[in-house]
Amino acid sequence: MQIKKKLKNVIRKNKRQKLTLIAALIAVCVCMLTGIFSYFHSQDVVTNRLTAPNGAVGIQEPLWDNKGQYKAKASEPGMTIEKNPSGVNTGQVDVYIRLVMTIDASTFNSKNDTYDASYQYSEAERVNRILDHIKLANGDAFLNAMRTSTNNANFIMDKKTDAGTEKTTYYFYYIGDDAEQKMKVVKPGEKTADLFDHIDIPIYKKDYFGVFDQPYDIILTAEGVPAANYPDGLTVTAGIGTDENPSPFN
Repeated sequence: MQIKKKLKNVIRKNKRQKLTLIAALIAVCVCMLTGIFSYFHSQDVVTNRLTAPNGAVGIQEPLWDNKGQYKAKASEPGMTIEKNPSGVNTGQVDVYIRLVMTIDASTFNSKNDTYDASYQYSEAERVNRILDHIKLANGDAFLNAMRTSTNNANFIMDKKTDAGTEKTTYYFYYIGDDAEQKMKVVKPGEKTADLFDHIDIPIYKKDYFGVFDQPYDIILTAEGVPAANYPDGLTVTAGIGTDENPSPFN
């Protein structure tokens, strides 16, 4: 009888130990899960607090998207190719915008071995001829005759030519026709005025062949700086982008 009592006591103790061990394991698991969930929750809170308003800009050109790009695939003398780029504020803060333009006319495909050599202009000559046929909505030339400034009163132009490649980059600062040449604030969802409106493809052979029958790209980008960085406004003055007068966009 005593042996049976001892066995029962041992079994009871083992059961209690097992239950205690299981309970302890459950408690540990609960603590671990609680810690994990708390960690991710706290991370979410931190992430939300760190989310700040951002500044972002892009290019918008609806006439090109709807018409121009299709005409450009089959360019012919006398054709008008619609292209009306503007900078748009796609961010959440007020910004100043400048548009940057380059023209790549480096590719030249001869029609055949007897292609008239008089039409084989240098890349710089081709670029200048293309610039001369970019027009505003009223038909005026986009750039002046010397290509040193723009006839678009909404922008002030600056340009730089790379000494190595001899390629020119054109910068257009949006002032919105401001008489004091102060850059205009572009609010979220708003856009600048159109930089230009279309490209008139020339009719005359001497202007068309060697230029518009060859591949070329007009490359446009938009850049912005937060307007809050310049509480007194941002005035564009002559020679912007030089060491003496650095550009705020650089």
